Amino acid sequence: LPVHEDSIVAEWVADQLALRNGYLVAPALHYGHSPMFRGYPGNLSLSAQTLRAVTYELLEALVQSGFRRIVLLDNNGGNVAPVTSAAMDARRDLGILVGHLYPWSLGYALMRDQYADPATAYGHGAEPEHSAMLAMFPDQVQAAPTTDTGLRSAAGWTPVSYGEAAIPGQDVRGTVLWDFSEVSESGCTGDVSLGHRKIGEVWIERVLDFCTDYLAEYERNTVDGKGFLKQGTLGR
Repeated sequence: LPVHEDSIVAEWVADQLALRNGYLVAPALHYGHSPMFRGYPGNLSLSAQTLRAVTYELLEALVQSGFRRIVLLDNNGGNVAPVTSAAMDARRDLGILVGHLYPWSLGYALMRDQYADPATAYGHGAEPEHSAMLAMFPDQVQAAPTTDTGLRSAAGWTPVSYGEAAIPGQDVRGTVLWDFSEVSESGCTGDVSLGHRKIGEVWIERVLDFCTDYLAEYERNTVDGKGFLKQGTLGR
């Protein structure tokens, strides 16, 4: 899968939602915070502080332009913390209530019934991302996917994802903050052989349906200024 898949999928989903519902879409920000992948060539990662500042300043600029109801469509796990921080500060300073949608994460939650064993099918660069990309951007998916999806640690850990390891005697995984390149040569986990356009079409239908319902609920609860605060009043 291409290294820019997170941003182009976010932009594609946003455009589809705009066509369905008449919303306005701001230009995409194609760089994010991905420190766990810096060990791979081609990773262009902003610091958390930079992404947080850029997100806040964009929210501020939108408010200054007259917008009040704003939903961020974010598609990279590393972005969530800085983007959330910016949105909470915008709540405090600007009085707006920012929504947040994360298509890849929604797909993981909505697509489990499409696989015999989601635990082995799901992974970074595998399902359901692989199928979704085949449906949205087939020309950007390599015809011969990698077969190196194994995880291994020279230090003795048993890695199970790009930020988790199995803990002996426990059913719950433990968080380990390594660079993913330390445990995966390819950066891809899960079963890439399961990727299929038809599954991707299900992903599109379910994710867009959820996002449409979410936006309708956000709109219902923010119409006529409901849920907004006077600037700088939170906590006073």
